[in-house]
Amino acid sequence: MLAFERSWVLVFLFLVPALVTLRLLLRSRKAILAFPFDLGSPLRLPLFPKLLRILREAALWAGLAACVVAAAGPALVTRRLSYLGRGNEVVFVLDVSPSMAAADLAPTRLDAAKAIISGFLRARRNETVGLVAFGQEAALICPPTMDYAAFASRLDALSAGVFGDGTALGDGIATAIAHAARSSAPEKHIILLTDGESNAGALDPGTAASIAARNGIELSVVGVGSKGEVPVSYVDPATGKKLTGIYRSSFESSALERIALAGGGRYYAAENAEGLASAFSEISDHSVSLTRSRSSNVEEALGGRLLLLALVALAFARVLGIMGGGARP
Repeated sequence: MLAFERSWVLVFLFLVPALVTLRLLLRSRKAILAFPFDLGSPLRLPLFPKLLRILREAALWAGLAACVVAAAGPALVTRRLSYLGRGNEVVFVLDVSPSMAAADLAPTRLDAAKAIISGFLRARRNETVGLVAFGQEAALICPPTMDYAAFASRLDALSAGVFGDGTALGDGIATAIAHAARSSAPEKHIILLTDGESNAGALDPGTAASIAARNGIELSVVGVGSKGEVPVSYVDPATGKKLTGIYRSSFESSALERIALAGGGRYYAAENAEGLASAFSEISDHSVSLTRSRSSNVEEALGGRLLLLALVALAFARVLGIMGGGARP
């Protein structure tokens, strides 16, 4: 927002067009009196000198107007929000096994999950967010951070099958716990998004969920996808070949419900886009920080820049006057 320290000075801006008009009237009167004897009158000037005169006049009056605005003390005022405490921490544990390439959620389960996480980020303010991905193995993709752009970039780079053909739920949860447990956030949340039962990894997911609860971390589980035969298509990262076929989706939601219960959280069934959006709306409301905040105004003075602009315009007008051979500025 633009503000002025001495806004009353802007009244003098109305003098600029008045002076321009008066100057033109005086010049026109002089030209009429001189015609046809004064060959240097504006009515008889060739095109190039006329153009120089127009540019000189424009630069002159623009410089004067800039001087007036600079004298009014202009400043660019922005509102800055400061948080008075630490926000919550949310770590996403995202299944990237090949079955997440199934197309029962458009365009795929994985793409739908990534899109809903991105929407979740847009509602954040002072929470730290982290990302763990898992398939046959689990890995930390983004440590808990408030750099949402970096988080989004790493999330976008994930693809189905990048961590092998398997579903290591326990290892994914444990990796998230390892980073969330040492956080000083007032509340810590792990959000697991998966479409299957655990069939890989060294740690039982129920045990991992219990460890999360003992460390004061709430685990929510979102079951992504529907049961039945679903078309699947993805590029195998190991071979670079595109694989297509029919995936028989038959995971039992009861197993995921038990994991959520052991982690002190809730299970959400997301068989379609509407279910996924509803689940994340509730999770977002539940995990949002209630930290107090304070707003303040930050001013950036613009007077110096305008004054420099005015000097440049006036100097330019003088140079054009010399080029045109006129003595008047």
